[in-house]
Amino acid sequence: MSLFSGLGCAGPSAHTDLLSATPDNLTSQRSLIEEIKRRGRACVISKNYPDADTLYGKGIDVLSSMLKVGGGDGVEDETSKKDMAVLYSNRSLVRMQMGKIAEALEDADRAINCDPTYVKAHWRRGQASNACGNTEEALAAFERAVELEPNNKALRKEVQNAKARKEREEKLLAEKASDDYVDPAAEGSSENNDVVTTDVRKETNAAKKEEKKQQAATSKAVTETDGSLFTKSDHVRGYKIRSDGKKTSYFDREISDDAKKLIGDIAPKKLDANNTPSTDTNDFAPKPIAAAEGKSAWNTAGTWEERDVTPWATETLTAALLTAEYVLPDGSPSPGARAVVSNVSKLEGHASYATVRGTKKYIYEFAFTIKWALTLGGDDDAQQQTCRGEMTFPDVDGTVELGEGYDIVNYHVDGSSPAGTGPLLDRFVRDGGLREAVHGAIDDWVKLFRATY
Repeated sequence: MSLFSGLGCAGPSAHTDLLSATPDNLTSQRSLIEEIKRRGRACVISKNYPDADTLYGKGIDVLSSMLKVGGGDGVEDETSKKDMAVLYSNRSLVRMQMGKIAEALEDADRAINCDPTYVKAHWRRGQASNACGNTEEALAAFERAVELEPNNKALRKEVQNAKARKEREEKLLAEKASDDYVDPAAEGSSENNDVVTTDVRKETNAAKKEEKKQQAATSKAVTETDGSLFTKSDHVRGYKIRSDGKKTSYFDREISDDAKKLIGDIAPKKLDANNTPSTDTNDFAPKPIAAAEGKSAWNTAGTWEERDVTPWATETLTAALLTAEYVLPDGSPSPGARAVVSNVSKLEGHASYATVRGTKKYIYEFAFTIKWALTLGGDDDAQQQTCRGEMTFPDVDGTVELGEGYDIVNYHVDGSSPAGTGPLLDRFVRDGGLREAVHGAIDDWVKLFRATY
């Protein structure tokens, strides 16, 4: 198969560099996967689903080869599986949009197999099951997703919709079963049914005959209105009689007296020297359009006005993220330990706000990576130890409601972190604690955005 055949085009693709890449070490493989995710996301946003399908397929192939080769420390394999789950989940979304429902369901199942805790994989499975008409499996998938993220309003809404749909289907099945039931007492009523059917046919035929009589009467009346003007078939050709008695085309529009008063005198008039338009070119020079303060001169009607505030958004979002921190509570394995965001990198995206007929809409989409640090032992412990790592937030945009939380990918713990701290970091950095603090910082920034503009 041609390198470009999967993209639905005969010529070279914009992604040939990625599709033909053959990374030979872990670093280049990781770099390739990140670039595939970035371009795949861009293709989805622009609704270029065939390219996105091919890109995610390439990423899955690369990760599969990494897992087959193995030889890692276990952490790397686990990271690859989570990345694989994200790619399968994303391709499931793409294939749903392309109408490949069965393949979308298969990809959702593969994503769950790679990472059973990945919420979006269960979400995609529910959506694909719905599209297949399997409401029961869709409900089970949505309920599993809610178990993983109980505070996700969108998922709870999906569960409600699936339950309502299931109830409707069960009701329809019950009604159908009832309709199929035949009363033995009514078995001998076929003769009566034949009588009713015959009566209905008679009434229908009578109505048709009456309609034909009316059409014939109308045709005769038109013919007899003025025999000197119409032949028998003139009304079919499209002629009519005006109020002044003249014969004209059916499409000629007669203007009423009231309409004439509104239009006024439209008869052609002779031009004289006093009425000749000016030939001074200055009279035809463009006049400056007065614009209201802060608005475009081309949008005086106020129907649409958009302003780019990406520099402000980038600066303030970075500052908000750096304030996120979490202190481990009493009863935890290390009470008083502090987790903080130490750096924000790879922050990419845009932000703007639009005024549409007086109503403001806030548009933003960002992806970024945060570096985190968790200091064990408390502030007063001389034997402090620090765990470090990073995680990426790929989808911070206006489609996420405040309080719903945000997905992460590429969660990574540095090799210099103390041994045996994995479960602690998973609980208080990856799945909760600091991650929830970052969610709060993002939501606070969204509120600031809306309050500032």
